[in-house]
Amino acid sequence: MLCAALLLQLLPAPAGAVTLTAVNDTLLPLSDSTMPTRMGGELYVPYSVFVSLGVSAMSEGSVLSLRANGEMLSFSLDEGYVYDQHFNSYTSPAYSMNGTVYVPVTLCCGKFGLGYSTFSVAGETVLRVTDGTAQSDSSFAAAKAEEIENAINTYRGIADPSQPGGDASGPSGGSQTQTEPPIPEVEEEPAQKPAGVYLTFYGAPTANTPAVLDALSAAARQAAFFLPVNTASWADDTVRRIVAQGHTPALLLDVDAQTDSAAMVDSLAAANERLTLLTGVSTRIVSNDSGCAALTEAQRNALIAAGYRLWDATLDAGDASQSAARAYATTAQYFTSTSATVVVRLHHSRATAQTVQSLAGYMSRQNIPTLRITLSTTPINGADDVR
Repeated sequence: MLCAALLLQLLPAPAGAVTLTAVNDTLLPLSDSTMPTRMGGELYVPYSVFVSLGVSAMSEGSVLSLRANGEMLSFSLDEGYVYDQHFNSYTSPAYSMNGTVYVPVTLCCGKFGLGYSTFSVAGETVLRVTDGTAQSDSSFAAAKAEEIENAINTYRGIADPSQPGGDASGPSGGSQTQTEPPIPEVEEEPAQKPAGVYLTFYGAPTANTPAVLDALSAAARQAAFFLPVNTASWADDTVRRIVAQGHTPALLLDVDAQTDSAAMVDSLAAANERLTLLTGVSTRIVSNDSGCAALTEAQRNALIAAGYRLWDATLDAGDASQSAARAYATTAQYFTSTSATVVVRLHHSRATAQTVQSLAGYMSRQNIPTLRITLSTTPINGADDVR
Protein backbone atom coordinates (compact mmCIF):
# COMPACT_ATOMS: atom_id res chain seq x y z
CA MET A 1 0.00 0.00 0.00
CA LEU A 2 1.33 3.40 -0.91
CA CYS A 3 1.98 5.78 1.99
CA ALA A 4 -0.91 8.21 2.23
CA ALA A 5 1.13 11.39 2.44
CA LEU A 6 4.61 12.73 3.09
CA LEU A 7 5.39 15.08 5.90
CA LEU A 8 6.82 17.97 3.92
CA GLN A 9 8.01 20.05 6.81
CA LEU A 10 8.15 18.93 10.39
CA LEU A 11 11.02 21.08 11.62
CA PRO A 12 11.92 23.76 12.40
CA ALA A 13 8.78 24.08 14.47
CA PRO A 14 7.34 26.91 16.51
CA ALA A 15 8.23 26.98 20.16
CA GLY A 16 6.16 24.43 22.02
CA ALA A 17 5.22 22.46 18.90
CA VAL A 18 4.81 18.72 19.33
CA THR A 19 4.04 15.83 17.02
CA LEU A 20 1.79 13.02 18.22
CA THR A 21 1.78 9.45 16.95
CA ALA A 22 -1.33 7.38 16.25
CA VAL A 23 -1.61 3.73 15.24
CA ASN A 24 -4.86 3.00 13.42
CA ASP A 25 -7.50 4.54 15.73
CA THR A 26 -5.33 4.62 18.86
CA LEU A 27 -3.42 7.68 20.01
CA LEU A 28 -0.09 6.75 21.59
CA PRO A 29 0.97 8.32 24.91
CA LEU A 30 2.77 11.60 24.25
CA SER A 31 6.37 11.79 25.41
CA ASP A 32 9.80 12.66 24.02
CA SER A 33 10.30 8.94 23.35
CA THR A 34 7.14 8.51 21.25
CA MET A 35 7.23 11.65 19.14
CA PRO A 36 8.50 11.11 15.60
CA THR A 37 11.80 12.65 14.58
CA ARG A 38 13.37 13.58 11.27
CA MET A 39 16.90 12.49 10.39
CA GLY A 40 18.63 12.80 7.06
CA GLY A 41 15.41 14.05 5.51
CA GLU A 42 13.56 10.91 6.65
CA LEU A 43 10.74 10.59 9.17
CA TYR A 44 11.44 8.06 11.99
CA VAL A 45 9.36 6.42 14.74
CA PRO A 46 10.14 3.80 17.41
CA TYR A 47 10.00 0.32 15.90
CA SER A 48 7.28 -0.59 18.44
CA VAL A 49 4.86 1.41 16.27
CA PHE A 50 5.17 -1.28 13.61
CA VAL A 51 5.11 -4.12 16.14
CA SER A 52 1.67 -2.89 17.25
CA LEU A 53 0.51 -3.36 13.65
CA GLY A 54 1.56 -7.00 13.50
CA VAL A 55 5.16 -6.64 12.36
CA SER A 56 7.37 -9.07 14.27
CA ALA A 57 10.69 -7.89 15.65
CA MET A 58 13.80 -9.80 16.63
CA SER A 59 17.09 -8.45 17.96
CA GLU A 60 20.36 -10.31 17.62
CA GLY A 61 23.36 -8.39 18.82
CA SER A 62 23.16 -4.93 17.26
CA VAL A 63 20.87 -6.09 14.41
CA LEU A 64 17.12 -5.47 14.54
CA SER A 65 15.04 -7.52 12.09
CA LEU A 66 11.43 -6.68 11.24
CA ARG A 67 9.19 -9.17 9.39
CA ALA A 68 5.65 -9.09 7.99
CA ASN A 69 3.79 -10.40 4.93
CA GLY A 70 6.79 -12.40 3.76
CA GLU A 71 9.03 -9.33 3.79
CA MET A 72 11.99 -8.57 6.04
CA LEU A 73 14.17 -5.59 6.88
CA SER A 74 17.35 -5.99 8.94
CA PHE A 75 18.93 -2.90 10.50
CA SER A 76 22.48 -2.97 11.83
CA LEU A 77 22.85 -0.25 14.45
CA ASP A 78 26.62 -0.61 14.71
CA GLU A 79 27.41 -0.65 11.01
CA GLY A 80 24.57 1.55 9.79
CA TYR A 81 23.31 -0.72 7.01
CA VAL A 82 19.85 -2.07 6.19
CA TYR A 83 18.94 -4.89 3.82
CA ASP A 84 15.94 -7.07 2.99
CA GLN A 85 15.57 -10.83 2.66
CA HIS A 86 16.99 -10.66 -0.86
CA PHE A 87 20.04 -8.76 0.40
CA ASN A 88 18.95 -5.58 -1.36
CA SER A 89 20.38 -2.63 0.57
CA TYR A 90 18.66 0.63 1.45
CA THR A 91 19.93 4.05 2.46
CA SER A 92 17.77 4.72 5.53
CA PRO A 93 19.42 3.12 8.59
CA ALA A 94 17.94 2.74 12.06
CA TYR A 95 19.06 4.85 15.03
CA SER A 96 19.17 4.17 18.75
CA MET A 97 17.59 7.05 20.68
CA ASN A 98 15.56 7.61 23.83
CA GLY A 99 16.23 4.04 24.94
CA THR A 100 14.69 2.47 21.84
CA VAL A 101 15.36 1.95 18.14
CA TYR A 102 13.89 4.38 15.62
CA VAL A 103 13.20 3.11 12.10
CA PRO A 104 12.34 4.96 8.86
CA VAL A 105 8.59 5.34 8.32
CA THR A 106 8.57 5.47 4.52
CA LEU A 107 10.76 2.40 4.06
CA CYS A 108 8.92 0.27 6.63
CA CYS A 109 5.45 1.27 5.44
CA GLY A 110 6.34 0.53 1.84
CA LYS A 111 7.96 -2.79 2.66
CA PHE A 112 5.21 -4.12 4.94
CA GLY A 113 2.16 -2.84 3.06
CA LEU A 114 1.21 -0.12 5.54
CA GLY A 115 0.30 3.51 5.07
CA TYR A 116 0.89 6.75 6.92
CA SER A 117 -0.40 10.29 6.86
CA THR A 118 0.08 13.57 8.70
CA PHE A 119 -2.56 16.14 9.60
CA SER A 120 -3.19 18.92 12.08
CA VAL A 121 -5.37 18.73 15.19
CA ALA A 122 -5.60 21.48 17.83
CA GLY A 123 -2.76 23.29 16.09
CA GLU A 124 -0.36 20.35 16.35
CA THR A 125 0.75 17.61 13.98
CA VAL A 126 -0.37 14.00 14.17
CA LEU A 127 1.55 11.25 12.38
CA ARG A 128 -0.75 8.28 11.83
CA VAL A 129 0.39 4.83 10.71
CA THR A 130 -2.37 2.47 9.57
CA ASP A 131 -2.95 -1.00 8.12
CA GLY A 132 -6.01 -0.06 6.08
CA THR A 133 -8.61 -1.05 8.67
CA ALA A 134 -8.85 2.30 10.43
CA GLN A 135 -11.35 5.11 10.01
CA SER A 136 -10.51 8.12 7.87
CA ASP A 137 -8.17 10.82 9.11
CA SER A 138 -11.01 13.35 9.30
CA SER A 139 -13.16 11.00 11.40
CA PHE A 140 -10.21 10.17 13.63
CA ALA A 141 -9.38 13.87 14.11
CA ALA A 142 -12.97 14.67 15.04
CA ALA A 143 -13.24 11.76 17.47
CA LYS A 144 -9.87 12.36 19.13
CA ALA A 145 -9.73 16.17 19.22
CA GLU A 146 -10.35 16.43 22.97
CA GLU A 147 -7.98 13.55 23.79
CA ILE A 148 -5.26 15.11 21.65
CA GLU A 149 -5.69 18.52 23.28
CA ASN A 150 -5.54 16.97 26.76
CA ALA A 151 -2.41 15.01 25.83
CA ILE A 152 -0.73 18.19 24.59
CA ASN A 153 -1.67 20.12 27.73
CA THR A 154 -0.40 17.32 29.95
CA TYR A 155 2.89 17.14 28.03
CA ARG A 156 3.35 20.90 28.44
CA GLY A 157 2.44 20.81 32.12
CA ILE A 158 -0.79 22.76 31.66
CA ALA A 159 -3.53 21.75 34.08
CA ASP A 160 -6.95 20.72 32.75
CA PRO A 161 -9.53 22.96 34.45
CA SER A 162 -12.26 20.38 33.78
CA GLN A 163 -10.52 17.87 36.05
CA PRO A 164 -10.42 17.92 39.86
CA GLY A 165 -7.52 20.06 40.96
CA GLY A 166 -7.14 21.39 37.43
CA ASP A 167 -8.05 24.94 38.44
CA ALA A 168 -5.38 27.38 39.48
CA SER A 169 -6.44 26.92 43.09
CA GLY A 170 -6.65 23.74 45.14
CA PRO A 171 -9.60 22.48 47.14
CA SER A 172 -8.84 24.89 49.96
CA GLY A 173 -8.45 27.83 47.59
CA GLY A 174 -4.66 27.85 47.82
CA SER A 175 -2.59 28.04 44.68
CA GLN A 176 -0.95 24.92 43.30
CA THR A 177 2.53 24.93 41.80
CA GLN A 178 3.08 23.40 38.38
CA THR A 179 5.91 20.89 38.23
CA GLU A 180 7.37 22.69 35.21
CA PRO A 181 7.00 26.32 34.12
CA PRO A 182 5.33 26.98 30.76
CA ILE A 183 7.53 27.19 27.70
CA PRO A 184 8.20 30.88 26.98
CA GLU A 185 6.96 32.48 23.81
CA VAL A 186 9.57 33.44 21.22
CA GLU A 187 9.66 37.06 20.09
CA GLU A 188 9.56 37.11 16.30
CA GLU A 189 10.06 40.90 16.07
CA PRO A 190 12.77 41.51 18.68
CA ALA A 191 14.07 44.98 19.45
CA GLN A 192 17.61 43.59 19.42
CA LYS A 193 19.44 40.45 18.40
CA PRO A 194 22.97 39.01 18.58
CA ALA A 195 25.62 40.36 16.24
CA GLY A 196 26.40 36.73 15.47
CA VAL A 197 26.23 33.26 16.97
CA TYR A 198 28.89 30.57 17.33
CA LEU A 199 27.30 27.12 17.51
CA THR A 200 29.42 24.77 19.64
CA PHE A 201 28.85 21.17 20.66
CA TYR A 202 30.39 19.79 23.84
CA GLY A 203 31.13 16.16 24.63
CA ALA A 204 31.66 12.86 22.89
CA PRO A 205 29.54 12.02 19.83
CA THR A 206 26.60 9.73 20.50
CA ALA A 207 24.00 7.93 18.43
CA ASN A 208 22.20 11.29 18.28
CA THR A 209 25.10 13.10 16.59
CA PRO A 210 24.38 11.97 12.97
CA ALA A 211 20.96 13.62 13.26
CA VAL A 212 22.65 16.77 14.59
CA LEU A 213 24.98 16.80 11.60
CA ASP A 214 22.01 16.29 9.29
CA ALA A 215 20.30 19.28 10.89
CA LEU A 216 23.38 21.47 10.47
CA SER A 217 23.77 20.40 6.85
CA ALA A 218 20.11 21.06 6.05
CA ALA A 219 20.42 24.53 7.56
CA ALA A 220 23.80 25.21 5.90
CA ARG A 221 25.31 26.08 9.30
CA GLN A 222 28.85 25.46 10.52
CA ALA A 223 29.76 24.64 14.10
CA ALA A 224 32.65 23.72 16.38
CA PHE A 225 32.71 20.31 18.07
CA PHE A 226 34.63 20.16 21.36
CA LEU A 227 35.69 16.53 21.70
CA PRO A 228 36.93 15.13 25.04
CA VAL A 229 40.66 14.59 25.25
CA ASN A 230 39.81 11.04 26.31
CA THR A 231 39.61 9.68 22.77
CA ALA A 232 38.23 6.34 23.96
CA SER A 233 34.83 8.05 24.08
CA TRP A 234 34.97 9.12 20.41
CA ALA A 235 32.84 7.57 17.69
CA ASP A 236 35.49 7.44 14.99
CA ASP A 237 33.20 7.53 11.95
CA THR A 238 31.26 10.44 13.39
CA VAL A 239 34.46 12.37 14.10
CA ARG A 240 35.47 11.81 10.48
CA ARG A 241 32.09 13.07 9.33
CA ILE A 242 32.36 16.19 11.52
CA VAL A 243 35.57 17.19 9.79
CA ALA A 244 34.47 16.05 6.32
CA GLN A 245 31.41 18.31 6.53
CA GLY A 246 33.59 21.34 7.22
CA HIS A 247 32.96 21.78 10.93
CA THR A 248 35.72 22.90 13.26
CA PRO A 249 37.17 20.12 15.42
CA ALA A 250 38.18 21.25 18.90
CA LEU A 251 39.30 19.62 22.14
CA LEU A 252 37.64 19.63 25.55
CA LEU A 253 39.58 19.49 28.79
CA ASP A 254 38.07 18.52 32.14
CA VAL A 255 40.61 19.93 34.58
CA ASP A 256 40.85 22.20 37.61
CA ALA A 257 43.48 24.46 39.10
CA GLN A 258 45.33 21.47 40.60
CA THR A 259 46.02 19.78 37.25
CA ASP A 260 49.65 19.73 36.19
CA SER A 261 50.16 22.05 33.24
CA ALA A 262 52.56 19.72 31.43
CA ALA A 263 50.17 16.77 31.81
CA MET A 264 47.36 18.90 30.43
CA VAL A 265 49.38 19.83 27.33
CA ASP A 266 50.42 16.18 26.89
CA SER A 267 46.78 15.05 26.95
CA LEU A 268 45.92 17.55 24.23
CA ALA A 269 48.86 16.36 22.14
CA ALA A 270 47.71 12.75 22.44
CA ALA A 271 44.16 13.68 21.45
CA ASN A 272 45.48 15.64 18.48
CA GLU A 273 47.50 12.64 17.40
CA ARG A 274 44.32 10.57 17.35
CA LEU A 275 42.40 13.33 15.55
CA THR A 276 45.09 13.57 12.87
CA LEU A 277 45.09 9.80 12.41
CA LEU A 278 41.32 9.81 11.87
CA THR A 279 40.87 12.97 9.83
CA GLY A 280 44.23 14.23 8.62
CA VAL A 281 43.85 17.47 10.59
CA SER A 282 44.75 18.70 14.07
CA THR A 283 43.32 21.54 16.11
CA ARG A 284 44.45 24.30 18.44
CA ILE A 285 40.96 25.25 19.63
CA VAL A 286 40.41 24.26 23.28
CA SER A 287 37.80 24.65 26.00
CA ASN A 288 37.56 23.46 29.59
CA ASP A 289 34.37 21.74 30.66
CA SER A 290 34.08 23.85 33.81
CA GLY A 291 35.19 27.01 32.03
CA CYS A 292 38.54 28.57 31.25
CA ALA A 293 38.19 30.86 34.28
CA ALA A 294 38.77 27.73 36.38
CA LEU A 295 42.30 27.53 34.97
CA THR A 296 45.19 29.28 36.67
CA GLU A 297 47.22 31.89 34.84
CA ALA A 298 50.10 29.41 34.71
CA GLN A 299 47.87 26.79 33.10
CA ARG A 300 46.57 29.26 30.54
CA ASN A 301 50.12 30.40 29.79
CA ALA A 302 51.18 26.78 29.20
CA LEU A 303 48.27 26.17 26.81
CA ILE A 304 48.85 29.36 24.87
CA ALA A 305 52.61 28.72 24.71
CA ALA A 306 51.76 25.35 23.13
CA GLY A 307 49.75 27.14 20.45
CA TYR A 308 46.23 26.65 21.81
CA ARG A 309 43.45 29.24 21.94
CA LEU A 310 40.90 29.19 24.73
CA TRP A 311 37.14 29.28 24.21
CA ASP A 312 34.07 29.18 26.45
CA ALA A 313 30.37 29.17 25.70
CA THR A 314 28.44 32.22 26.88
CA LEU A 315 25.07 30.43 26.87
CA ASP A 316 24.02 26.81 27.44
CA ALA A 317 21.06 25.90 25.22
CA GLY A 318 19.74 23.45 27.82
CA ASP A 319 19.23 20.68 25.28
CA ALA A 320 21.01 18.18 27.54
CA SER A 321 18.24 18.27 30.15
CA GLN A 322 15.20 19.91 28.55
CA SER A 323 12.84 19.15 25.70
CA ALA A 324 13.80 20.52 22.29
CA ALA A 325 10.88 22.95 22.38
CA ARG A 326 11.97 24.42 25.71
CA ALA A 327 15.67 24.52 24.78
CA TYR A 328 14.83 26.35 21.56
CA ALA A 329 12.44 28.79 23.20
CA THR A 330 14.73 29.76 26.09
CA THR A 331 17.73 30.16 23.78
CA ALA A 332 15.83 32.23 21.23
CA GLN A 333 14.41 34.31 24.06
CA TYR A 334 17.94 35.00 25.29
CA PHE A 335 18.87 36.16 21.79
CA THR A 336 16.32 38.98 22.13
CA SER A 337 18.10 40.31 25.24
CA THR A 338 21.52 40.99 23.73
CA SER A 339 23.24 42.55 20.76
CA ALA A 340 26.60 40.94 21.61
CA THR A 341 28.13 37.91 19.98
CA VAL A 342 26.83 34.69 21.58
CA VAL A 343 28.65 31.35 21.89
CA VAL A 344 25.93 28.72 22.31
CA ARG A 345 26.81 25.46 24.02
CA LEU A 346 24.87 22.49 22.68
CA HIS A 347 25.28 18.78 23.37
CA HIS A 348 24.60 15.38 21.78
CA SER A 349 21.26 14.58 23.40
CA ARG A 350 18.04 13.27 21.91
CA ALA A 351 16.71 16.85 21.86
CA THR A 352 19.72 18.44 20.18
CA ALA A 353 18.92 17.88 16.48
CA GLN A 354 15.44 19.35 16.82
CA THR A 355 16.83 22.24 18.88
CA VAL A 356 19.38 22.96 16.15
CA GLN A 357 16.77 22.93 13.40
CA SER A 358 14.48 25.26 15.32
CA LEU A 359 17.31 27.64 16.23
CA ALA A 360 18.59 27.67 12.66
CA GLY A 361 15.12 28.55 11.43
CA TYR A 362 14.84 31.38 13.94
CA MET A 363 18.29 32.72 13.07
CA SER A 364 17.37 32.70 9.39
CA ARG A 365 14.15 34.59 10.06
CA GLN A 366 16.04 37.17 12.14
CA ASN A 367 19.07 37.34 9.80
CA ILE A 368 21.42 36.34 12.63
CA PRO A 369 24.70 35.12 11.09
CA THR A 370 26.43 31.92 12.14
CA LEU A 371 30.09 32.58 12.91
CA ARG A 372 32.89 30.05 12.64
CA ILE A 373 35.66 29.45 15.15
CA THR A 374 39.11 29.30 13.55
CA LEU A 375 42.66 29.69 14.83
CA SER A 376 42.65 33.33 13.70
CA THR A 377 39.38 34.18 15.47
CA THR A 378 39.72 36.23 18.65
CA PRO A 379 38.78 33.85 21.47
CA ILE A 380 35.83 34.38 23.79
CA ASN A 381 36.27 32.91 27.26
CA GLY A 382 35.42 33.47 30.89
CA ALA A 383 39.02 34.39 31.73
CA ASP A 384 38.96 37.30 29.25
CA ASP A 385 42.19 35.91 27.82
CA VAL A 386 42.13 36.79 24.12
CA ARG A 387 45.68 35.72 23.30
